[in-house]
Amino acid sequence: MKSQYKFLKMLSVGAVGMILTAVFPKCTKDEFKIQGNIEGGADRSVILEKPDFHGRWMPIDSTRVAGDGKFSISYTRPSAPEIYRLALGDRYIYLPVDSTETLTVNSKASNFGTDFSVTGSIQAEKMAEFEKELLALDFNDAQKRETFKRNVYSKYLKDAQGGIISYYVLTKVVGDKPLYDIQDDADAKYYAAVATAFEQYRPNDPHAEMLRAASIDALKRKNAASGRKRIVEAEEIKIIDIALPDEKGREVKLSETVGKGKRGVMIVSMMNEKESPAINKALSELYNGNSMTFYMVSLDADQYAWRDAAGNLPWVTVSDPEGRNSGILTKYNIGTLPAFFIFDGEGQLVNRAFSLEELNKKL
Repeated sequence: MKSQYKFLKMLSVGAVGMILTAVFPKCTKDEFKIQGNIEGGADRSVILEKPDFHGRWMPIDSTRVAGDGKFSISYTRPSAPEIYRLALGDRYIYLPVDSTETLTVNSKASNFGTDFSVTGSIQAEKMAEFEKELLALDFNDAQKRETFKRNVYSKYLKDAQGGIISYYVLTKVVGDKPLYDIQDDADAKYYAAVATAFEQYRPNDPHAEMLRAASIDALKRKNAASGRKRIVEAEEIKIIDIALPDEKGREVKLSETVGKGKRGVMIVSMMNEKESPAINKALSELYNGNSMTFYMVSLDADQYAWRDAAGNLPWVTVSDPEGRNSGILTKYNIGTLPAFFIFDGEGQLVNRAFSLEELNKKL
């Protein structure tokens, strides 16, 4: 069974091999290192990949396996703990990187990604153990899946103290289904537990705010569904605000657009993708300025083309100059585009949609 970490591979290995060259930078205090042995992998390309915020794994470095199976890649350490993966063909080994550690991976080319060992950090060893247990799970058996999730919580989440492995496990997607589904009240408690750990041990980690907002939203949704009303403390997040320039250069806040007695939708997308015209047409059919507000965040690199397209739309459109590095993607836990977030008339985030069809149903 093949599993993915919310992201899809963007380029073929062949294409990557043409683009990237083997690089062996000298390891410094600002780099982490991944080394090891791939038996039977001589002269094959092993690729280091990192997820971007558009739902895709991107190749960032590569090297060729030596004749004796050995390989080594060093790369600049991340500013916050992050997940990377090694790719050999269409098989992957996922690795957590916290700082400047050296991780050692040993495997055979024939069963790369399913039978391997990782040493160098406790988190890396635990992640390898989790991946093997997940591969052995019959994911379609609901009872086995629920038992597995309870065991995973006790083993990998409960005492993780905000480690990146807990975020990875919590947001793991198998095929196209989440292991822990934030929309499921039974799973929301796991998000709340991990969010609490991040706030206690890693409050400045970029993943912490997203987990907190997601767990609060799940709690409110659960209370509303059960017919109970609770006062939400002032310090709890009502909205993760955004302030960005529109096509005329004026700064527009999300909080100034939603919550005016009308339902609102925040759309995060790219205006200049080939599917964008069809998306905007479908949104136009949903939009009614008299009863609804739209706040569209575009992550386009070409600002001129974006302004031309944005000027033809009847709703608020803003652009994030950070593009693919936008903090919005982390704050709102966005893995694929477009993404849709629904607010009620008071400006409270009440739901999200992962497709236009789902948005249409929820509106």
